[in-house]
Amino acid sequence: MHKDSKYVLFLDDDVRLHPGTIGALTAEMEKNPEIFIQTGYPLDLPSGSLGSYCIYEYHMPCSMGFATGGKTFFLWGGCMMMHAEDFQKDAYGVVTGLRDGGYSDDMTLAAIAGAHKKLIFSPPVAVFPHPLASDLTFPRYWNYLRKQTFVLESYIDDVNWMMNRALFSSHIYLSWSFVVPYCMAVMHVGAALRAPYSNYPIKETTPSCGLSLCGCLAVCTLVELLAMWNLTKVEIQLCNMLSPEGPRVSLRSYNWGLVFLAMLVDNFLYPISAIRSHFSQTINWSGIRYYLKGGKVSKIERLNEKGSKYSDLGGKHLYGKWQDQLNGSFLRSLSKGLQQWNHSKIS
Repeated sequence: MHKDSKYVLFLDDDVRLHPGTIGALTAEMEKNPEIFIQTGYPLDLPSGSLGSYCIYEYHMPCSMGFATGGKTFFLWGGCMMMHAEDFQKDAYGVVTGLRDGGYSDDMTLAAIAGAHKKLIFSPPVAVFPHPLASDLTFPRYWNYLRKQTFVLESYIDDVNWMMNRALFSSHIYLSWSFVVPYCMAVMHVGAALRAPYSNYPIKETTPSCGLSLCGCLAVCTLVELLAMWNLTKVEIQLCNMLSPEGPRVSLRSYNWGLVFLAMLVDNFLYPISAIRSHFSQTINWSGIRYYLKGGKVSKIERLNEKGSKYSDLGGKHLYGKWQDQLNGSFLRSLSKGLQQWNHSKIS
Protein backbone atom coordinates (compact mmCIF):
# COMPACT_ATOMS: atom_id res chain seq x y z
CA MET A 1 0.00 0.00 0.00
CA HIS A 2 1.40 3.38 -1.00
CA LYS A 3 1.65 5.90 1.84
CA ASP A 4 -0.53 8.34 -0.13
CA SER A 5 -3.27 5.81 -0.88
CA LYS A 6 -6.70 6.94 0.26
CA TYR A 7 -8.68 3.73 -0.24
CA VAL A 8 -7.99 0.00 -0.27
CA LEU A 9 -9.77 -2.40 -2.62
CA PHE A 10 -10.17 -6.13 -1.97
CA LEU A 11 -11.03 -7.88 -5.24
CA ASP A 12 -11.12 -11.52 -6.29
CA ASP A 13 -9.30 -12.23 -9.51
CA ASP A 14 -12.38 -13.84 -11.13
CA VAL A 15 -14.81 -10.94 -10.56
CA ARG A 16 -16.20 -9.53 -13.80
CA LEU A 17 -16.22 -5.79 -13.16
CA HIS A 18 -18.45 -3.33 -15.00
CA PRO A 19 -16.99 -0.30 -16.77
CA GLY A 20 -16.43 2.38 -14.14
CA THR A 21 -17.06 0.10 -11.14
CA ILE A 22 -14.00 1.18 -9.16
CA GLY A 23 -14.77 4.84 -9.89
CA ALA A 24 -18.36 4.39 -8.72
CA LEU A 25 -17.21 2.74 -5.48
CA THR A 26 -14.72 5.52 -4.87
CA ALA A 27 -17.36 8.19 -5.52
CA GLU A 28 -19.65 6.54 -2.95
CA MET A 29 -16.86 6.59 -0.36
CA GLU A 30 -16.21 10.25 -1.10
CA LYS A 31 -19.89 11.11 -0.81
CA ASN A 32 -20.39 9.30 2.50
CA PRO A 33 -17.24 9.28 4.68
CA GLU A 34 -19.19 7.38 7.37
CA ILE A 35 -18.86 4.19 5.32
CA PHE A 36 -16.45 1.83 7.06
CA ILE A 37 -16.60 -0.95 4.46
CA GLN A 38 -18.19 -0.94 1.05
CA THR A 39 -19.00 -4.30 -0.46
CA GLY A 40 -20.58 -5.92 -3.49
CA TYR A 41 -22.19 -9.26 -4.23
CA PRO A 42 -21.86 -11.92 -6.91
CA LEU A 43 -24.67 -12.95 -9.24
CA ASP A 44 -23.79 -16.60 -9.70
CA LEU A 45 -24.31 -17.96 -13.20
CA PRO A 46 -24.77 -21.73 -12.80
CA SER A 47 -22.99 -23.91 -15.33
CA GLY A 48 -25.63 -26.65 -15.34
CA SER A 49 -24.31 -28.96 -12.62
CA LEU A 50 -26.11 -29.44 -9.32
CA GLY A 51 -23.09 -28.15 -7.44
CA SER A 52 -23.18 -24.83 -9.29
CA TYR A 53 -26.90 -24.41 -8.52
CA CYS A 54 -26.24 -25.18 -4.84
CA ILE A 55 -23.67 -22.38 -4.73
CA TYR A 56 -26.08 -20.02 -6.49
CA GLU A 57 -28.79 -20.84 -3.92
CA TYR A 58 -26.33 -20.44 -1.04
CA HIS A 59 -25.25 -16.96 -2.18
CA MET A 60 -28.72 -15.55 -2.84
CA PRO A 61 -29.39 -14.40 0.77
CA CYS A 62 -26.41 -12.05 0.45
CA SER A 63 -28.50 -9.98 -1.96
CA MET A 64 -30.70 -8.90 0.96
CA GLY A 65 -28.31 -5.96 1.26
CA PHE A 66 -30.06 -4.41 -1.73
CA ALA A 67 -33.38 -4.54 0.11
CA THR A 68 -32.15 -2.49 3.07
CA GLY A 69 -31.26 0.71 1.23
CA GLY A 70 -27.60 -0.26 0.97
CA LYS A 71 -27.01 -0.68 4.72
CA THR A 72 -26.19 -4.30 5.46
CA PHE A 73 -24.24 -6.62 7.72
CA PHE A 74 -23.32 -9.09 4.93
CA LEU A 75 -19.82 -8.86 3.56
CA TRP A 76 -18.51 -10.56 0.44
CA GLY A 77 -14.74 -10.79 0.45
CA GLY A 78 -14.67 -10.82 -3.35
CA CYS A 79 -15.25 -7.05 -3.45
CA MET A 80 -14.60 -4.72 -0.50
CA MET A 81 -13.39 -1.11 -0.33
CA MET A 82 -12.10 0.55 2.86
CA HIS A 83 -10.25 3.65 3.98
CA ALA A 84 -6.48 3.20 3.73
CA GLU A 85 -6.05 5.22 6.92
CA ASP A 86 -7.77 2.47 8.88
CA PHE A 87 -4.99 0.08 7.84
CA GLN A 88 -2.16 2.58 8.23
CA LYS A 89 -3.23 3.32 11.82
CA ASP A 90 -4.62 -0.17 12.58
CA ALA A 91 -7.92 1.48 13.49
CA TYR A 92 -10.25 -0.78 15.50
CA GLY A 93 -7.62 -3.53 15.16
CA VAL A 94 -8.30 -4.29 11.47
CA VAL A 95 -4.65 -5.16 10.75
CA THR A 96 -4.17 -7.02 14.01
CA GLY A 97 -7.38 -9.00 13.53
CA LEU A 98 -6.37 -10.13 10.05
CA ARG A 99 -2.73 -10.80 10.87
CA ASP A 100 -3.08 -12.54 14.22
CA GLY A 101 -4.30 -15.90 12.99
CA GLY A 102 -7.26 -14.56 11.01
CA TYR A 103 -8.68 -16.98 8.47
CA SER A 104 -11.59 -15.15 6.81
CA ASP A 105 -11.06 -11.53 5.80
CA ASP A 106 -14.74 -10.68 5.33
CA MET A 107 -15.94 -12.40 8.52
CA THR A 108 -13.16 -10.74 10.54
CA LEU A 109 -13.91 -7.28 9.17
CA ALA A 110 -17.67 -7.77 9.59
CA ALA A 111 -17.09 -8.69 13.25
CA ILE A 112 -15.00 -5.54 13.77
CA ALA A 113 -17.64 -3.40 12.06
CA GLY A 114 -20.39 -4.90 14.20
CA ALA A 115 -18.43 -4.50 17.43
CA HIS A 116 -17.78 -0.79 16.79
CA LYS A 117 -21.15 -0.01 15.18
CA LYS A 118 -19.55 0.94 11.87
CA LEU A 119 -21.44 1.24 8.58
CA ILE A 120 -21.24 -1.51 5.96
CA PHE A 121 -22.70 -0.27 2.69
CA SER A 122 -23.60 -2.00 -0.57
CA PRO A 123 -24.32 0.29 -3.56
CA PRO A 124 -26.59 -1.01 -6.35
CA VAL A 125 -23.75 -0.82 -8.87
CA ALA A 126 -21.78 -3.48 -7.01
CA VAL A 127 -23.44 -6.64 -8.32
CA PHE A 128 -21.18 -8.69 -10.55
CA PRO A 129 -21.84 -11.60 -12.94
CA HIS A 130 -19.98 -14.58 -11.53
CA PRO A 131 -19.84 -17.54 -13.96
CA LEU A 132 -19.26 -20.77 -12.08
CA ALA A 133 -16.89 -23.40 -13.37
CA SER A 134 -18.32 -25.64 -16.07
CA ASP A 135 -16.67 -28.66 -14.41
CA LEU A 136 -17.88 -27.78 -10.90
CA THR A 137 -18.55 -31.30 -9.73
CA PHE A 138 -20.48 -32.29 -6.63
CA PRO A 139 -17.35 -33.13 -4.57
CA ARG A 140 -15.95 -29.67 -5.37
CA TYR A 141 -19.20 -28.10 -4.18
CA TRP A 142 -19.01 -30.14 -0.99
CA ASN A 143 -15.50 -28.86 -0.30
CA TYR A 144 -16.74 -25.32 -0.91
CA LEU A 145 -19.57 -25.83 1.58
CA ARG A 146 -17.06 -27.22 4.06
CA LYS A 147 -15.04 -24.04 3.69
CA GLN A 148 -18.11 -21.87 4.36
CA THR A 149 -18.91 -23.72 7.58
CA PHE A 150 -15.24 -23.82 8.58
CA VAL A 151 -15.31 -20.00 8.60
CA LEU A 152 -17.76 -20.05 11.51
CA GLU A 153 -15.13 -21.82 13.61
CA SER A 154 -12.80 -18.81 13.40
CA TYR A 155 -13.28 -15.72 15.56
CA ILE A 156 -11.32 -12.75 16.93
CA ASP A 157 -12.97 -12.23 20.33
CA ASP A 158 -15.66 -13.60 22.64
CA VAL A 159 -18.43 -11.52 21.06
CA ASN A 160 -17.48 -12.78 17.61
CA TRP A 161 -17.46 -16.35 18.98
CA MET A 162 -20.98 -15.91 20.35
CA MET A 163 -22.21 -14.48 17.04
CA ASN A 164 -20.70 -17.39 15.13
CA ARG A 165 -22.24 -19.89 17.55
CA ALA A 166 -25.62 -18.20 17.05
CA LEU A 167 -25.21 -18.39 13.26
CA PHE A 168 -24.07 -22.00 13.58
CA SER A 169 -27.10 -23.03 15.66
CA SER A 170 -29.74 -21.02 13.81
CA HIS A 171 -28.51 -22.10 10.39
CA ILE A 172 -28.61 -25.76 11.37
CA TYR A 173 -32.12 -25.40 12.80
CA LEU A 174 -33.46 -23.43 9.82
CA SER A 175 -31.79 -25.69 7.24
CA TRP A 176 -33.29 -28.92 8.51
CA SER A 177 -36.57 -27.15 9.30
CA PHE A 178 -36.70 -26.36 5.60
CA VAL A 179 -36.03 -29.96 4.51
CA VAL A 180 -38.17 -31.91 7.02
CA PRO A 181 -41.57 -30.69 5.71
CA TYR A 182 -40.74 -32.06 2.26
CA CYS A 183 -39.87 -35.44 3.78
CA MET A 184 -43.21 -35.43 5.62
CA ALA A 185 -45.00 -34.37 2.43
CA VAL A 186 -43.54 -37.33 0.54
CA MET A 187 -44.77 -39.65 3.31
CA HIS A 188 -48.29 -38.15 3.24
CA VAL A 189 -48.55 -38.36 -0.55
CA GLY A 190 -47.22 -41.92 -0.52
CA ALA A 191 -49.74 -42.92 2.13
CA ALA A 192 -52.57 -41.30 0.16
CA LEU A 193 -51.58 -43.14 -3.01
CA ARG A 194 -51.33 -46.46 -1.19
CA ALA A 195 -54.58 -46.11 0.77
CA PRO A 196 -56.94 -47.32 -2.02
CA TYR A 197 -54.94 -50.56 -2.29
CA SER A 198 -54.68 -51.30 1.44
CA ASN A 199 -56.60 -54.08 3.22
CA TYR A 200 -58.36 -51.60 5.51
CA PRO A 201 -61.53 -49.81 4.48
CA ILE A 202 -60.90 -46.14 3.78
CA LYS A 203 -63.74 -45.14 6.13
CA GLU A 204 -61.93 -46.78 9.04
CA THR A 205 -58.73 -44.81 8.56
CA THR A 206 -57.97 -41.89 10.86
CA PRO A 207 -58.79 -38.50 9.31
CA SER A 208 -55.69 -36.46 8.40
CA CYS A 209 -55.02 -32.97 7.12
CA GLY A 210 -51.68 -34.07 5.67
CA LEU A 211 -52.66 -33.54 2.05
CA SER A 212 -53.91 -30.04 2.86
CA LEU A 213 -50.56 -29.26 4.45
CA CYS A 214 -48.83 -30.67 1.37
CA GLY A 215 -50.85 -28.26 -0.74
CA CYS A 216 -49.80 -25.35 1.47
CA LEU A 217 -46.18 -26.47 1.18
CA ALA A 218 -46.46 -26.55 -2.62
CA VAL A 219 -47.85 -23.00 -2.64
CA CYS A 220 -45.03 -21.80 -0.35
CA THR A 221 -42.49 -23.46 -2.63
CA LEU A 222 -43.90 -21.71 -5.69
CA VAL A 223 -43.85 -18.36 -3.88
CA GLU A 224 -40.23 -18.90 -2.85
CA LEU A 225 -39.13 -19.86 -6.37
CA LEU A 226 -41.02 -16.88 -7.77
CA ALA A 227 -39.23 -14.57 -5.32
CA MET A 228 -35.83 -15.97 -6.31
CA TRP A 229 -36.77 -15.68 -9.99
CA ASN A 230 -37.79 -12.04 -9.56
CA LEU A 231 -34.65 -11.09 -7.59
CA THR A 232 -32.43 -12.84 -10.13
CA LYS A 233 -34.25 -11.07 -12.97
CA VAL A 234 -33.67 -7.67 -11.36
CA GLU A 235 -29.97 -8.39 -10.82
CA ILE A 236 -29.58 -9.65 -14.39
CA GLN A 237 -31.21 -6.51 -15.78
CA LEU A 238 -28.92 -4.42 -13.60
CA CYS A 239 -25.81 -6.28 -14.77
CA ASN A 240 -26.79 -5.88 -18.43
CA MET A 241 -27.40 -2.14 -17.88
CA LEU A 242 -24.04 -1.67 -16.15
CA SER A 243 -22.15 -3.60 -18.86
CA PRO A 244 -23.98 -2.74 -22.10
CA GLU A 245 -21.06 -3.85 -24.27
CA GLY A 246 -20.18 -6.96 -22.28
CA PRO A 247 -21.50 -10.53 -22.57
CA ARG A 248 -25.26 -10.54 -22.08
CA VAL A 249 -26.66 -12.44 -19.12
CA SER A 250 -29.98 -14.18 -19.61
CA LEU A 251 -32.55 -15.50 -17.14
CA ARG A 252 -33.41 -18.26 -19.58
CA SER A 253 -30.18 -20.06 -18.74
CA TYR A 254 -31.48 -20.96 -15.27
CA ASN A 255 -33.08 -24.35 -14.65
CA TRP A 256 -35.62 -23.76 -11.89
CA GLY A 257 -36.14 -27.44 -11.30
CA LEU A 258 -32.46 -27.69 -10.37
CA VAL A 259 -32.80 -24.54 -8.25
CA PHE A 260 -35.47 -26.29 -6.16
CA LEU A 261 -33.38 -29.46 -5.92
CA ALA A 262 -30.36 -27.37 -4.94
CA MET A 263 -32.33 -25.77 -2.10
CA LEU A 264 -33.11 -29.20 -0.68
CA VAL A 265 -29.58 -30.56 -1.13
CA ASP A 266 -27.84 -27.45 0.21
CA ASN A 267 -30.06 -27.15 3.30
CA PHE A 268 -29.76 -30.88 4.01
CA LEU A 269 -25.95 -30.91 3.73
CA TYR A 270 -25.24 -27.65 5.57
CA PRO A 271 -25.77 -29.05 9.12
CA ILE A 272 -23.65 -32.10 8.26
CA SER A 273 -20.87 -29.87 6.97
CA ALA A 274 -21.13 -27.52 9.97
CA ILE A 275 -20.92 -30.36 12.50
CA ARG A 276 -17.96 -31.89 10.68
CA SER A 277 -16.14 -28.54 10.58
CA HIS A 278 -16.80 -28.07 14.29
CA PHE A 279 -15.18 -31.34 15.25
CA SER A 280 -12.40 -31.42 12.66
CA GLN A 281 -11.16 -27.80 12.94
CA THR A 282 -9.31 -28.21 9.64
CA ILE A 283 -9.95 -27.61 5.94
CA ASN A 284 -8.08 -28.38 2.72
CA TRP A 285 -8.60 -25.52 0.30
CA SER A 286 -6.72 -25.39 -3.02
CA GLY A 287 -4.01 -27.74 -1.81
CA ILE A 288 -3.44 -25.82 1.44
CA ARG A 289 -4.57 -27.31 4.74
CA TYR A 290 -5.49 -24.89 7.52
CA TYR A 291 -5.74 -25.81 11.20
CA LEU A 292 -7.64 -23.76 13.76
CA LYS A 293 -6.98 -23.52 17.48
CA GLY A 294 -8.88 -21.11 19.69
CA GLY A 295 -10.56 -19.57 16.67
CA LYS A 296 -7.28 -18.66 14.96
CA VAL A 297 -5.13 -20.32 12.33
CA SER A 298 -2.48 -22.28 14.24
CA LYS A 299 -0.82 -24.18 11.40
CA ILE A 300 -0.72 -24.18 7.61
CA GLU A 301 0.43 -27.11 5.47
CA ARG A 302 1.08 -26.73 1.76
CA LEU A 303 0.34 -30.16 0.38
CA ASN A 304 2.34 -31.53 -2.52
CA GLU A 305 -0.68 -32.77 -4.44
CA LYS A 306 -0.87 -33.31 -8.16
CA GLY A 307 -3.88 -31.77 -9.80
CA SER A 308 -5.42 -28.47 -10.71
CA LYS A 309 -3.68 -25.30 -9.55
CA TYR A 310 -7.05 -23.57 -9.26
CA SER A 311 -9.35 -23.35 -6.29
CA ASP A 312 -12.63 -25.28 -6.19
CA LEU A 313 -14.46 -22.34 -7.77
CA GLY A 314 -11.69 -21.23 -10.13
CA GLY A 315 -10.30 -22.44 -13.42
CA LYS A 316 -13.22 -21.37 -15.57
CA HIS A 317 -13.34 -19.22 -18.67
CA LEU A 318 -15.13 -16.00 -17.74
CA TYR A 319 -15.85 -15.06 -21.31
CA GLY A 320 -15.96 -18.53 -22.79
CA LYS A 321 -18.99 -20.35 -24.12
CA TRP A 322 -20.10 -21.55 -20.73
CA GLN A 323 -23.73 -21.15 -21.79
CA ASP A 324 -23.35 -24.03 -24.23
CA GLN A 325 -22.83 -26.42 -21.32
CA LEU A 326 -25.99 -25.51 -19.43
CA ASN A 327 -27.98 -28.33 -20.95
CA GLY A 328 -25.63 -31.06 -19.75
CA SER A 329 -27.11 -33.98 -17.90
CA PHE A 330 -27.24 -33.51 -14.14
CA LEU A 331 -27.09 -37.26 -13.55
CA ARG A 332 -24.02 -37.56 -15.77
CA SER A 333 -22.31 -34.73 -13.87
CA LEU A 334 -23.17 -36.24 -10.49
CA SER A 335 -22.02 -39.70 -11.59
CA LYS A 336 -18.74 -38.32 -12.88
CA GLY A 337 -18.18 -36.39 -9.65
CA LEU A 338 -18.79 -39.46 -7.50
CA GLN A 339 -16.39 -41.50 -9.64
CA GLN A 340 -13.68 -38.87 -9.21
CA TRP A 341 -14.27 -38.77 -5.46
CA ASN A 342 -14.10 -42.57 -5.16
CA HIS A 343 -10.94 -42.66 -7.28
CA SER A 344 -9.21 -40.01 -5.13
CA LYS A 345 -10.31 -41.83 -1.95
CA ILE A 346 -8.88 -45.15 -3.15
CA SER A 347 -5.63 -43.60 -4.35
